[in-house]
Amino acid sequence: MLLACENIDRLQCMELQGRALPRGVKAVLYDLARAVHDEPLVLAAARILNEGPRHIGIVTGAAVPNHMPVGENDGPYGAVVLAKALIFIGHRVSIYTDGMASAPLRSLIERYGIDVQVVELEMNDLKQQETIAADLEVVVAIERLGGNTNGINYGATGVSRADFRCNVDHIFRTATKLGKSTISIADGGNEIGFGKIYDALCEKMPEYNYKDRTPCGGGVYSIVPTDVLVVATSSNIGCYGVVAAIALLRKDLSICHAPEEERALEYIGIGLGLTDGGSGQRIAAVDGVPVDDNAAIVHLMRSSVERVLQDVSERAF
Repeated sequence: MLLACENIDRLQCMELQGRALPRGVKAVLYDLARAVHDEPLVLAAARILNEGPRHIGIVTGAAVPNHMPVGENDGPYGAVVLAKALIFIGHRVSIYTDGMASAPLRSLIERYGIDVQVVELEMNDLKQQETIAADLEVVVAIERLGGNTNGINYGATGVSRADFRCNVDHIFRTATKLGKSTISIADGGNEIGFGKIYDALCEKMPEYNYKDRTPCGGGVYSIVPTDVLVVATSSNIGCYGVVAAIALLRKDLSICHAPEEERALEYIGIGLGLTDGGSGQRIAAVDGVPVDDNAAIVHLMRSSVERVLQDVSERAF
């Protein structure tokens, strides 16, 4: 199982994203994250999520007015696939997002027929965030921006999101103070969770912090840590890797995401108005990675789990 999870970790960090996003970073992000965990990243997250039953909260959604009005498609697909798996193994799941990003999530949840409450976050409402943290036992950030050294959220290329997207740092800091488990599934350095490797990240890749582009001078890298940081080529793919690790722990292949379901999600997302963050278009791709490539990764993850769970006799020669 350990080897399979190592393979899944590496598989999900392949450098596949579109040219419009920074390239050459996934291996570095993975190596830095792996250095602060005692086991494969997907396995560390899966161990937390396999305990229970618990009330688990997922914080996701990345909308940008006039560009991605109901949100990026990286985050929602992974969130609902993870939520489905968590409910299957007995957890209660709630999803937290900005109002403008809530409709596609509700539609995807309805498609799966799962009982998940979608809670809309209010701008600058710290009391709401404290209540959320107190109500949950595990909090998972999926493709959710975290504040920089000045507490400001920036996109991967140094453009502020502070005017229209809720800063959810307080949920995770409060959860940590209350002794709750926190997990981040992310892909760029500017999301919740990368505070766990902030100093090493600034030292290793200062050029992608874009301090010169950010008006506050704080760069894009987040200083908000989580207990576990899962890195992937897209946050959706990271979610699928964690689900595969849960399947390994449960010895149940049916928990895994499936390639045909990934294809369905990416085409359904177009109709829901979700945008590929790599191209800025409503197409069957995530962070510029085409649907067939994403489905192929899902297939290999599932195959990795299947090989471990197979009961095959040693060959006789």
